[in-house]
This record gives sequence, C-alpha cells and structure tokens, in this order.
Amino acid sequence: MPYLTTVSPAGGASIANLSFVSVVPPRFAASHAAVRRHLRNGIDGSVISEPLFVGYRTTSPSPTSTPDRASFYTYERFLATLLFLAIILACGLMPMQPDTWWQLRAGRDMWQSQHVLLTDVYSHTAYGSFWPNHEWLAEVIYYAMYRVGGLPMVTLFATALIAGGWAITWRLAKGPVRAVFAWTALALVPASLWWEPRPHAFSLLFVMTTVFLLVRRRYLWLPLVFVVWANCHGGVLLGFVILAAGLGVRTLMAPRVWWQAALIGLGCVLAATATPLGLSFWTEIPKSLMRIHSYPIDEWRRPNVMDVHELLFWVIAIAFCGTLFRKRRTLSGAAAGDLTLYACALAVLPTAILAVRNVGPFLMIAVPAMTSLVLVRRERAARRETQRPLLNLAVMSSAAIAVTMTIVWAYRNEIPHLHWAPVPASALVALGQCPDNLYNRYDEGGYLVWFAPDRKVFLDGRQDPYPPDLMRDHIRMETVGGDYKAAFSRYGIHCAYLPAVSPTVAQLSTSGWKTLYHDSQWVVLRD
Repeated sequence: MPYLTTVSPAGGASIANLSFVSVVPPRFAASHAAVRRHLRNGIDGSVISEPLFVGYRTTSPSPTSTPDRASFYTYERFLATLLFLAIILACGLMPMQPDTWWQLRAGRDMWQSQHVLLTDVYSHTAYGSFWPNHEWLAEVIYYAMYRVGGLPMVTLFATALIAGGWAITWRLAKGPVRAVFAWTALALVPASLWWEPRPHAFSLLFVMTTVFLLVRRRYLWLPLVFVVWANCHGGVLLGFVILAAGLGVRTLMAPRVWWQAALIGLGCVLAATATPLGLSFWTEIPKSLMRIHSYPIDEWRRPNVMDVHELLFWVIAIAFCGTLFRKRRTLSGAAAGDLTLYACALAVLPTAILAVRNVGPFLMIAVPAMTSLVLVRRERAARRETQRPLLNLAVMSSAAIAVTMTIVWAYRNEIPHLHWAPVPASALVALGQCPDNLYNRYDEGGYLVWFAPDRKVFLDGRQDPYPPDLMRDHIRMETVGGDYKAAFSRYGIHCAYLPAVSPTVAQLSTSGWKTLYHDSQWVVLRD
C-alpha cells in the first residue's frame, strides 16, 4: 500500500517511524526557536509565516526481528491494511443503484455517437426536452469500464475512486495510528451508506484531492481538478464551498496577497465553465438542486439521529465542534494546514446536516481535522512494543485473500445482493406484449432504460428533463394513491411496470387491467 509509506529515520519505509509534515531547511536547524520561525513560500515567492508543526507516528521495532521486516509489518500497518480491506469489501459488494443503469445507457449512447447527450431520448413524457447532463464524462468512463470488464469492472472502478479518497484522508491524519484508525473506523459506518458505483464516487475522490491540495498549498493543480470534476458530477459545487474555506484561510494569514487567492478561485470558476453546458452550468446545477430538494428523495433527506448508522455522524460532528470550541484560544498558533482542515470541515458540515449524501465528504475531512485537534504530543520511544511481523503478515495476507475470494465468489455467482439483474427476464417478455406508452415509477425507470432499451419510460432518476408538476403528480400517485386516470389519458399510457407494493397496482387491477406478469416483487399490466 504505497500511500501509507513515509521516510524512516532508520533507512526503511514505514508509517511507524518519525515523519515530518514540514521539511525544515538546514539553515533553520540551529535551534528550536529558529525552527518555529520557519517560513513557507507562497505560489509567487511571497513569504507567508506560520508555525512549524511536526507530526509523528511512532513505534518501537522489535528487538527480535530485523529492522526492515519490523518496520514494514508493524501493528500500525496491520491496522491500516485491515481498514482499507474493509473499505474495498464494502465498496466491492455495494448493490447497483437504479441510476447506475441509465448512466451506463447514456455512456453507451455517447460512446457510440461521439456526442454529448443534452436532450432527453429515454422518456415519452419529456422526449426532446433539454437535459443538463453534467455527469457526461463519468457516464462515458463507467461505460468504458463496462466494455473492459462488465459490471465487476464498473464496481471495482468505483471502489478504487472511493478507496483513493479515503487514502488521502488517512494521509492527512496525524498522531498515533491507533487513534487515526479509531476515528476512521467510526466514520466509515455512516460514510459507507452511499458508496454505489455512480458519479458520486468521483466527488468523494475529488473532495479529498481538493482538500489535500489546499492543505499542502499546491494551488496550481486546483483548476485541473475542477475541470475534470465539473464534467463528472454536480458535486463540484461542494468543491467550491471547500475552495472558499481553504482560500479564506490563506487570505486571512496573508492578506497582502489576497489577489493570489482571487486568481486561484477565478481559475477554478473558469475551469468549471469548460463543460458542454458552458455558462449555463452556473444556473442549471443550482436549479437542479432546488428541484431535488422539493422531492422526497432518500439521499437528500436530513441525517436521522435515531438511525444507528447515522447517529455516529452526529457524534463525530458534535465532538469536532466541541473540541474546536474548547481549543479556540490555541488556534492562533496552529499551522496553516491544520487551520485549512478545520475551515473545510466546518464549511461542509452544514451541507451534511441538510443532506445525508454529504455526510461522507464531511467525515472524510473531519477525521484528519479531529486527529490534529486531539493530537497528544508525547514521546513513545521509552515505551517498548513487541512487534510480531510474521503474525501481522499472516493475518494481513489471510484477510486480503478472504476479501478477494469473497468478491470473486460474489461476482462469479452474481448474488442477488449486487442487484445486477433487477428486472426478471419473464417481466421483460411481458413488457414486449404491451402496446404504446409505459407507466413506471421514478425509482425503477433507470432499470428499464438499460434492460428495455426499445421502450420509452414514464420517469427515471435523471429528474432534470421532467416538469415539476409531472414529478409531483407521480409522487402523489405512488404515496397516497392519487387518481391515475388524468395522467394516463394525457400521456396515452396502456402498460405499467410496477413493484407489487405500488398503490397504483391495486387501482389498475380494480379498473380491469390485465396482469401479464406477477411475482413477489414486480407486476406488468396492460389495459
């Protein structure tokens, strides 16, 4: 796991030995006071003064083992390996979401046509309407993965994106590895609720990439990140929240060079405009978010304090805010990188409180922020720890083999949990017997866009092309059993593909519609 490697004073590579967050030039090594006056240069050579912080993760090599072996197979590396194997297993077995299927279909159509889709071609209710397809690049990439290795490759690619984001979280964390492990393990529980293979996975990687570049002051890379991000997912707007927080810290620390932060921000804005939407990106994405918040979509609800998994989000958020408030008087002496972490976490917290889908990005930033806040500076050289490198290696290897075999077995057998075949073949045959236009729910439209490509759907998870009145009428029909006749007459609907629990199924059956297919999950009816 190369992202866990640091420079070892003993000459080996280990996260266990002392590693410096900032490199002190030799001319400042004369005294501790000189080190505290160490200066860092801005992007144009201007001087920005900040305290130097030395972060460390320490352990004591076992006297009974060779330094190389002990430094590589330490207990700390053992914990890190188990943590990331858990992430890989959870992501690798994450079920396909309905939206993934229409995204694959859109990626396939753009791959074949060599044009970005900006009009609806998948529904009969909004056919030809403008579709602000701000995820087009992610859709094409996911379809490219599908061409290479099918659904397993799609899932594993999303796994790599998410694991990459958490690797940056781990890299930014400070202090004893046991503490970092504990905070990360707690955060993974609520953060893992939205790890499906879809464009949101790109945002999880780019959120932490942006934070990393801000913390390390590598600003020139930010526009490149934002131009890719803006073409992959609308979550780039969250990136601008993070960018504003990070650049705000820089401006407060170096107000005389405020124009540098302004140029960086402007460069990122221009980069995000380099999409097929052009300047309309800045109006279409906010309008899309406003529409989404008016619909009862699960991932846009507020985190539930009564939910066992989401409760941990509240625990970490309260702990972070409480610790930050308690140590507010010492923040003036904190390093710029730490202040940037605190500011970014605080900026993202309100978005996480408003929508559960933003809980993950907040926790990814909050973990290194918390480890910095609660860091206990203490020498551990006197504490001798017995390292068991061979035992660590054996357990790490066994765990890696177990995770690999589990994922291979699940993919080979296409277990139902993966939702790789959500539409039964018999139901598709029944759909072929239905004339004219189809009625389906918002949740299942993505399935039909992929598995029944010759049929136009009533609705699907894109929501952007559809009139708000149509969405609200549909929600009433499927929640309180609203009258279906007006909508069916308006759109010439003579066929329905619905879950067996839909209230519309009972109404259609009572009205004399014929059942073409029925099982415990799905029903196909025609008039």
